Amino acid sequence: MTPTEQATGEVTGEVERLLRVLDGEMPRQHIQEALALKHEDHFRNAYLKPALAVGVIEMTVPDKPRSSNQRYRLTTLGHRWLETHPGPGTG
Repeated sequence: MTPTEQATGEVTGEVERLLRVLDGEMPRQHIQEALALKHEDHFRNAYLKPALAVGVIEMTVPDKPRSSNQRYRLTTLGHRWLETHPGPGTG
């Protein structure tokens, strides 16, 4: 099983939505706004933590997860996942 196939089984609908709105490096607030989510706890638990856990996104400042300069970006695995799973209306 390839790493992309391993991640596929673990990418929930919420994580997929996050991957599709992530554009370059974005702070949590901007990702949350792009997803039209108001509750930070729900966003962290249903979207951010699972995406970090499967390795499709990463922190730009991993040593300081609470840094005000923290941004999130796609990993190589995240890019590959998006390439192999075109969204609705594409391809």
